[in-house]
Amino acid sequence: MLIFFTITTSFLTAQTTVNFTEDEGFTSGVLYNQTNWDSQFTGTTWTVNPSAAGMTLVGANPVNPGDGEYQRAAWEQGFSVSGPGESITFRVDLKFLGTIGTSNNPLMKIGFSDGADVSGGDTPFPTNNGVFLRTANFEGQLQLGNNGNGGPLSPNASLPIADCQAVGESDDLAVLVTLTLGADATSSTISAILKNLTDGTKTDIGSYESIEPLLFTAATSNIYGYFQSSSFKTTAGGGALTEIQVSSVTMTAGNVLNTDSYSISNFNFSQNPVEDTLQLRGVTTGSKISVYNVTGALVNNYVYDGNQLNLGHLSSGVYFMQVPGFTTQKLIKK
Repeated sequence: MLIFFTITTSFLTAQTTVNFTEDEGFTSGVLYNQTNWDSQFTGTTWTVNPSAAGMTLVGANPVNPGDGEYQRAAWEQGFSVSGPGESITFRVDLKFLGTIGTSNNPLMKIGFSDGADVSGGDTPFPTNNGVFLRTANFEGQLQLGNNGNGGPLSPNASLPIADCQAVGESDDLAVLVTLTLGADATSSTISAILKNLTDGTKTDIGSYESIEPLLFTAATSNIYGYFQSSSFKTTAGGGALTEIQVSSVTMTAGNVLNTDSYSISNFNFSQNPVEDTLQLRGVTTGSKISVYNVTGALVNNYVYDGNQLNLGHLSSGVYFMQVPGFTTQKLIKK
């Protein structure tokens, strides 16, 4: 059974990150069988591999060349903003295996939707706004395109494809998409940036104005991060991509597109879910540890002394652990 829950905007002043690890409760297998995630059931779909890349979408199927394309994945955790003038940012860290082509071609779309399901085919997708990560033959760019992939963002947000290509795979990349609410849907904005995490380069911040009215309405209650593969396997222009790897996703309150120090270190749990005691890895002795429930209420404070934490008094459910300087981690109490 899938668990649905909401994090209040105030709690998102840190971050909520998923790294698709065993410590977070992920197991090897299709994404739609994982708690708080959904993906399409047909064809080659998104698959979790906690011991390797995180999550992958493999498209190397000579019998069906399009297999693996147009596959949607949705994070079923709802997020919200408080109202006009407020922002929320969805980040996807990823890389491609193979060679990026230089012809005009959409690789994947990343953004926000008003529902967490992944309907397709005869059933429309949930209402959404986002950006396309695409190739453009003009000067060989890896570029961010607008919601319908009808053109680039303004100003142009792109990096040279040659600077993003390593041997047999792309560099490590991150796409950050920010939704900023206006007074209404037409005055609301989607902004985005592409970062090359391998060499430290990044695009300008591009944007477009006007979002779908249903997404505008949902933004103050529950909206959801999603990503979807496009025709990433197109070979025209010398490209031949075979796989997309997503290593992590992050939702953050506010517009953090200009924050160079956005990547925050992770700490790990000895096990997750946990029964009574929990050992932390990567946390310095003397660090303050805060535990919140799913409504954002503080339930415990600790000063870490290097020993196991006693969590036996907590009721069963989902909690979030916060350590200054680290990404917030989700904790499941049995």
